[in-house]
Amino acid sequence: MKKTLTLVMALALSLCALAQSNAALGKKYYDSERYDKALPYLIKAVEAGDADSKARLATMIFTMQVPQYSMDRSRAMSMLDEAIEAGSVLAMERKGFCTLSMGGDTKEDKLRGIALLKQASEAGSTDASFNLFKVYRDGITTYSDNEVCVAPDEEQSMNYVRLAREQGGLEGKAYVGLFMLEGSHGFDKNEAAGAALIEEAMKMDNRIFAGNCLEPGKAIVKYLKARGKGATVAQVDALLRKYHPTEY
Repeated sequence: MKKTLTLVMALALSLCALAQSNAALGKKYYDSERYDKALPYLIKAVEAGDADSKARLATMIFTMQVPQYSMDRSRAMSMLDEAIEAGSVLAMERKGFCTLSMGGDTKEDKLRGIALLKQASEAGSTDASFNLFKVYRDGITTYSDNEVCVAPDEEQSMNYVRLAREQGGLEGKAYVGLFMLEGSHGFDKNEAAGAALIEEAMKMDNRIFAGNCLEPGKAIVKYLKARGKGATVAQVDALLRKYHPTEY
């Protein structure tokens, strides 16, 4: 009996480790936007009950990143709801993002997406906090008739970028670093500390930094090149040119 119980426990641990491995690989390929590679791992992780993997798979379906998979956006939203019910903060942030950027075009739709992002931000999602920084920095209107849903709000915007930094987010660190480097948006000017914070963000993930942080990227490339440290930012410089060919 004892031997049988030991074998059962070993099998359970092995299956758990396999599920974690599938979830980790799915996340790795999802984050690098290699969705075809992410798909089989995410499907296996979802089958094993991983809620965050379900959120990633649902987002891929909603944003039409997997042509070989059903493009049922209603099903994608249901999957996000199921993942939220299972406790996934990522799913809450992803549903807010999808609702705000690619959902319906009414003011109510936009506000619903923002409300979800706020819930996710309060639950610790740095991505939600960074998205809210952009919402309040730029304001939000409907596409069809340009109805104002949220007006630009500097105070709210800065509150959320500070929170994104406190939560450890790459983008939050980069933009707070930029504002310190410039001495703008209510931040005291401190070039050395600001540059160090941008570099810290850059080292977290060069590709995501270059894709999501154009202004901090341009600033740190200029700052380090002026100090003879162009080699330090050579890869980011190349990625900025790749991802922002008309803006950099």
